Amino acid sequence: MLMALGCVSSRSAQVQANRPVSGQVVTEEDAVISSGVTIVVAMRDGQRSAEIHPDAQGRFEVPDLFRQTYIMTVKAEGFQPLQLDLDLKDGAGPVVLRIVMHRAPSRKTASPLPALTDMSAPKSARRVFQKGVQALQANRLDDAREKFEKAIAEYACYARALTGLASIQIAARDLDGAAANLHEAIRCDPGFPDASVLLGKVLNSQKRFVESEEILTQGLRLSPEAWQLYDQLATAHYNEGQYSKAQEEWVRVLALDPAPPAEVHAKLAAVYVQEGAREKAYIEMQAYLQAEPKGRFASSFKALMPRLRPSEANGATSPPPEPAAIPKP
Repeated sequence: MLMALGCVSSRSAQVQANRPVSGQVVTEEDAVISSGVTIVVAMRDGQRSAEIHPDAQGRFEVPDLFRQTYIMTVKAEGFQPLQLDLDLKDGAGPVVLRIVMHRAPSRKTASPLPALTDMSAPKSARRVFQKGVQALQANRLDDAREKFEKAIAEYACYARALTGLASIQIAARDLDGAAANLHEAIRCDPGFPDASVLLGKVLNSQKRFVESEEILTQGLRLSPEAWQLYDQLATAHYNEGQYSKAQEEWVRVLALDPAPPAEVHAKLAAVYVQEGAREKAYIEMQAYLQAEPKGRFASSFKALMPRLRPSEANGATSPPPEPAAIPKP
């Protein structure tokens, strides 16, 4: 049963301002959220106008709202909270919403398993490698390079050290040298996903998308839970113009890690714009802004979102945004 609070107090106000809002709350897989959902509608000054609890089908209704802008906050157990601008100033008649919730991040308590060559490397090589990691974290790149190279000299097939050295080479724009070390790291330990992720990123930056796909697909066969592999694979697909494949991979990223870096939402928004899926693009932009309200795409998304949202009066949409306005993965 729906419960509404703060009904309009006067008959004249109801005549002027009666705009019913209804809709449904679903997951990103389009499944109904049947319980544990709370929707609060408030004015911009924070005063609550309504609090509702959708039914077992995720459906809700707020029968009477003024013709003004409200803030709608949606919370569901196990999902990230969502905040929407509900603009009722323009248009007439009922407003129907479809609210898509993204799962909250799972709490992983187990530490990552060591790479195969971590256990094979001698203690002296592992100690030097850790010193290299500390130098890298302190942005002492030359010191980090020296330590990684020393660790590799002690154990030539040290996949993690080879990958660390490759990260230094990438920072120095030595992409060919980085790729060579990453190939060696993968040869030494095919099940170490970090090397495959970084090599995929290097190949994507060089527009060698077919090679990138081969490396990343091979990595996924051995590390199917590594969402970073899907992320780079999606990037390769996107830059080849294979938008449906890119969408599929980025949706998998969200399934594996419901709270990935905010830019994953920005990338999905770019895919949906390319495919003409305006509402989905709008939702991903919202998710990005929630995660990084002052992120590097925040201003462009805020400018684009009004053009992506359907008109409440007749369902019409504005002209498509310029492609250059969307960040390219």
